Amino acid sequence: MKKLLLVVFLVAGTAIAQTGYVASEAILQSMPEFQKAQEEISKLAALLEADSKKAETNARERMAALQKQVQELSQTATDEVAFNKEVEIYKSQAGAIETELLNGKKLAELKLGEKQNKLIGPITKKLNEAIKKVATARGYKVIVDINAVAYATEETNVSKDVAMELGIPIPSED
Repeated sequence: MKKLLLVVFLVAGTAIAQTGYVASEAILQSMPEFQKAQEEISKLAALLEADSKKAETNARERMAALQKQVQELSQTATDEVAFNKEVEIYKSQAGAIETELLNGKKLAELKLGEKQNKLIGPITKKLNEAIKKVATARGYKVIVDINAVAYATEETNVSKDVAMELGIPIPSED
């Protein structure tokens, strides 16, 4: 049993010794293509927000018109059954307006998410490939993000090498 524990500790120690870390978020934000992608995503988000506000305004106007029709109907209605049927029709129209508005918001979120995946996905892949190349060159078996590191020596930091591999300025690590 003692031999087994010794082997486990030796293997674990070797694995830890072959572990480096990287400030992937800082590097990602330093990549010019990431910054361009963020600009595109921000433009789309602003456009979708403007469309959403227009839809909300339109929905409010339609709801106000429905309320006005119900009020007019309540003042002129003589048959209670017919009045209740009309009110139900207006309620269903109001529900349809609400559903339309919610679906529009969900669709906008989906469009924004798809755009983010389309633009950021290849950039992240490029970063990961650079990390892998540097890790292989330096003999590391594991590279973790700096956010998961409580303590490590500077020799295990591969951030500068990854930035150089990508041809970008070395990001400052705050």
